[in-house]
Amino acid sequence: MLTPDIEGQKYVLVYALHAGSFYLPDKEVFEDSLEAKTGSQVPSFAFLIEHDVHGRLMFDPGLRKHGQGYPPAWEETLQEFTVDCPRDVVDLLEEGGVSPSSIRTVVYSHLHFDHVGDLAPFTSAEVILGGEAAELMEDTYPRNPDSLWQEFPAGHKVCYIDFETDQRGLSPLGSFNRAVDFFRDGSLYLLDAPGHFPGHLAALARVSTNKFVLLAADCCHNRLCYNPGHRLISRENYHDVQVARDTVQRLKIMDRTEGVLVILAHERERLDEMPLFPNSLNHRAQTQIGKKTNAS
Repeated sequence: MLTPDIEGQKYVLVYALHAGSFYLPDKEVFEDSLEAKTGSQVPSFAFLIEHDVHGRLMFDPGLRKHGQGYPPAWEETLQEFTVDCPRDVVDLLEEGGVSPSSIRTVVYSHLHFDHVGDLAPFTSAEVILGGEAAELMEDTYPRNPDSLWQEFPAGHKVCYIDFETDQRGLSPLGSFNRAVDFFRDGSLYLLDAPGHFPGHLAALARVSTNKFVLLAADCCHNRLCYNPGHRLISRENYHDVQVARDTVQRLKIMDRTEGVLVILAHERERLDEMPLFPNSLNHRAQTQIGKKTNAS
């Protein structure tokens, strides 16, 4: 069950930014395509979340501009995935009148190249990651030239979410086993969404009365894996595929839950279905949730 609104309930504004795209092979997406040579160009979405007290938060800064500036260990992957990012999140924010220095928090769903962006312009931001990512960040580039994980710029406070000990914790929240009430007011929850990558996080944003947007990051990589859910996720793209498949089952339940709209980080259909920054997706999300409720 999701936590209901309370008197004086706080909500957040959510904005989607389409900061580039890349080629994603089908073998990385679907178990039934392990031998396929096909694939498709998919968007890389980042999300700006605004709270009237706690300010601005970025959930996943997305791709780096022109695919440049990553540790060399990503080179082969970047060539295969052919990143196309002429304007990154920083460009889009500034075009919409938002300075990256005004962002108070950057949440990484996980550390893959298409989610980490360029942290340097976010000079005032605290960085939030899932707890299991801490071990990876002990061995970073350039100290280790072979590492995939780039060290954070000096001066950033970094916090790793420990779902076992965090006093903001909830267990469960909806179909997910563990969550934290990030602002302590029910407006934004970070969800433990394991399987794809160590410490993988999703976010559940309350956008209006008992209505939520679930930013599911890379729980899966195609809508068909959660709605209707008849295609199984590929073993090629998950740290622990059995755990990941359990997470997808939880995502499917949330997708069927009244008042919830699911959005994946690379969900191509959303390019035609949701407004992009500087327009908020709150109103459109409420409309789509209403249509889903009426259809059921």
